Amino acid sequence: MKPLFQLTRSSMIWLLVSILMVMIPYVTVVPGWLFLLAVFTVGWRLMVHSGRWSFPHWSVRSALLSLVLVGLLFELRSGSVMVVTVGLLVAAFLLKLTEMYRRRDALVVLYVALLLIVCSFLFFQSIPMTLYSLLSLIVVTACLNTVYRSQQNTDIWRPLKRSAVLYTQALPMMLVLFLIFPRIGPLWQVDMNTGQSFTGLSDSMSPGDVSRLTRSADIAFRARFETALPPENIRYWRGLTYDRFDGRRWTRSEQQGIEQQSGVQSGLAARFNSLRDYRYEIVMEATGQRWRYGLDVPVSYPATVRRLADMTLQGQDPLMQRTQYQLVSRVAPQQDQLSAGRYDRYLQLPERGNEKARQLALQWASEQPDVKAFTAQMMTFFATRFRYTLEPPLLPGSDSVDQFLFQTRQGFCGHFASAGAFLLRAAGVPARVVGGYLGGELNPLDGALTVRQYEAHAWLEYWDRESQSWLRLDPTSVVAPLRLEQPAAQLFSSESSFLADAMLMRKGFLSGALLMQLRLRYEAINYGWHRWVLNFQDRQSDFLQQLLGGISVVKIVLLILITGGLVLLGVAGSLFIRRGPRQDPLVSALKRLDKRLLQLGLQRRSGEPPGQFFARMEQSFPSLSEEFAALSCCYEQISYAENSDPELLAQFRRLMSRCCSLIPQKKSL
Repeated sequence: MKPLFQLTRSSMIWLLVSILMVMIPYVTVVPGWLFLLAVFTVGWRLMVHSGRWSFPHWSVRSALLSLVLVGLLFELRSGSVMVVTVGLLVAAFLLKLTEMYRRRDALVVLYVALLLIVCSFLFFQSIPMTLYSLLSLIVVTACLNTVYRSQQNTDIWRPLKRSAVLYTQALPMMLVLFLIFPRIGPLWQVDMNTGQSFTGLSDSMSPGDVSRLTRSADIAFRARFETALPPENIRYWRGLTYDRFDGRRWTRSEQQGIEQQSGVQSGLAARFNSLRDYRYEIVMEATGQRWRYGLDVPVSYPATVRRLADMTLQGQDPLMQRTQYQLVSRVAPQQDQLSAGRYDRYLQLPERGNEKARQLALQWASEQPDVKAFTAQMMTFFATRFRYTLEPPLLPGSDSVDQFLFQTRQGFCGHFASAGAFLLRAAGVPARVVGGYLGGELNPLDGALTVRQYEAHAWLEYWDRESQSWLRLDPTSVVAPLRLEQPAAQLFSSESSFLADAMLMRKGFLSGALLMQLRLRYEAINYGWHRWVLNFQDRQSDFLQQLLGGISVVKIVLLILITGGLVLLGVAGSLFIRRGPRQDPLVSALKRLDKRLLQLGLQRRSGEPPGQFFARMEQSFPSLSEEFAALSCCYEQISYAENSDPELLAQFRRLMSRCCSLIPQKKSL
């Protein structure tokens, strides 16, 4: 390889550090086998750099590319399109190392590294991720600086210092653009949801779906109340309602998403005016779905959200990024005038299947004609013969309700809600299943409730003809009453599957007083940051309105140009005025010695060579003869032998400082 194209040792070191830093955020995103590819490609490139191996043959590179494409196509069957796309970018980033021959090849690798740093924000938007990305940018820029350095320049840390200074100088301009440049909507939107991109509830529910969410500690949303918190046993966060049952799985009918609620809000306000309202704000994580979470029953909601007939809050578009909204909820029965079509819809059952459950429901209905007595008997049945568990037995057959009620009798909230709604419908009582969350962890530092995925819950509602309203019925309250009274993390701590995907949150981890306080403080800071970012657009509009006396494109462009120009002028001025023309460090050191010798009349003569000057100083100051001899040697090595070793220059400066400090200020008499 020609020396002109040979990457230096410092370039290879910074390149490896850059690859490592860029790859770390994707540990939990891209397929794990890509990290085996990273070890393989980086190891091969190191062996090539050391001269032990040659570059892989084109057939080897083609085979690696084929394997990567096959692997990513396989991942596409069960993963997110965006994750696979980023995985392809990561694979190209790594495979380029196996043919990185010239400096321009290294530049391609680093340019892709910059793109991967930006892509990491598709998956993470926290404060630590922002700081980490900034550090990664500094490191990649330092690596860019080393690509065109000569082989003699072996200083490893100097490029990092230059990169840090560069970003520090760019910081004022970044702040100007951040504060002044108006936020505009995206020109296009990437759909990251293919069924597995987001953790949370889906638009269908079958036995075991809710219990699988208890493996995750991901945050679903955070809520902050303006008034006192609601009691734990009524913290039912409604997500969506399921009204169709095919014998195993509950789904939402198409009519459910079309029919609008009419008159219920005013009816609730009139009848339950004396009941307490809960006013609160929710910061909801991305779900890829249109529904929004809210405490039962939402009576006031943003204009961008509509409330359907089943009390589901639905946004205009799928939620692809974190959002914030304000709600007012009221704990009260949901009055509803059921039309004939909706009445039949909430009685829908498959024509066949689960015959034992149907017979049991008809038997109870004949014994207890009153609906409330029927539900009381059903709750007693659940309380005395069933077990609440996160690891229920599988229900493989088509008669899943019969298997649960008469065979396994072990289940999670979804099993009980599904079976209860089936029994009510079989008895002629309109019923539906509701999916959402129950509970929330209070952070005492900011007063916010954090609701995580492991608090996912399902319950049912039935229609009471007498009060013309929907009443909530939660079988969990009799099967596992502690679920409504204590946090889910405490109740399920003994279950082996609980938080299986979040080991640091399991019992014994982060439970100490110090670690718990650190976690709560971090979550409070992160929550405050998210709220500030989400509210910034409104604050920015008010600020620009007051500053400009009205917002227009011309005014904003002029403001950006003027403020940006002033910042750039200030940065340029600081470079020229504060520093002035850059001098050779050897000349600067000699001028310092001349200034010291001026009082003694021994300064360097015009045209006197440095070697002769140092020899004269040896005679004038015999006690410093060794120092001046060493100075002469260093000067010759740096100036004439072109030795750019930074340690040699540092030694020259130390010797010069010692000589200046030991030279007397006046001639001795």
